[in-house]
Amino acid sequence: MNQHLEKIKSDLNDSLYELSHSELGLSRLIQALKITDEAEAAVNNLGENLLFADEKEEVHFFKQFKPELLACKLEEVMKYHIHRNVPIGTNESKLKYYEDELKARKSFFRMNNFHYQYFKSGLSDLDRIYFLSDARPLLVPVADLSESGTEFSTPMTFLFAKFIAYEHIQYYILEQIAQITHPELQQSKTNNQTFELKWTGDSVNMVELAYGIWLTGQLNNGNASLNQIVRWLESSLHVSIGIIQRRFNEIERRKRLSFTKFIDQMKDAILKKIDRGNS
Repeated sequence: MNQHLEKIKSDLNDSLYELSHSELGLSRLIQALKITDEAEAAVNNLGENLLFADEKEEVHFFKQFKPELLACKLEEVMKYHIHRNVPIGTNESKLKYYEDELKARKSFFRMNNFHYQYFKSGLSDLDRIYFLSDARPLLVPVADLSESGTEFSTPMTFLFAKFIAYEHIQYYILEQIAQITHPELQQSKTNNQTFELKWTGDSVNMVELAYGIWLTGQLNNGNASLNQIVRWLESSLHVSIGIIQRRFNEIERRKRLSFTKFIDQMKDAILKKIDRGNS
């Protein structure tokens, strides 16, 4: 992938990560929109200078890179509106609000089920139709598509961006629900460490580890949320993972490598240790 694009993506993720520590509100939204708009403009400004080596590289840009870029803005806007409209009242009313928001996202996926299954399954049969700059109109019309004036796109790019953003928002909503149903998990942070360790491996390996801990329920009898586990790992091991769902996309895109490359390496190392005995 073009080095300029990688730099844009890296800077965007770093800026949004720093912003993620600030309180949700209009000020944060304005900053987020500025950051995402600048990143999108930087990509669009490359225009004709952005040369693809082949169709595969062009498909990657319109199927993965550009949707992830656009999803950042969509996600920030949705978070702001969800946060702003939380009802004042009992935990029960707030819980119902979040559950309704979750249902709305699931409804969107059902409405666009054909294309969503294509997105989730990692299929590529229709990529030449969906993700080339000269792609034809969609054979199967989408139920909800309203791209906001992006100059450099394809018929499915914006819809894939919405899929990414909606999935991330589902995680966010589930996090809010967990805070209501399990308030005891909101523990105060402590900086008292007798011995400091720093994660020096690839940060995407930490993503594998975080998901493994979360999905197998290793902390707090399985009640610790993914976001809490990530923040704990970052704080304890002095590493910046970034936006966890976006980093998980990197794992999902692995084609030639195992999806659980790091965990597989740990497994192999342990088996070799067992084979060697205690030496």
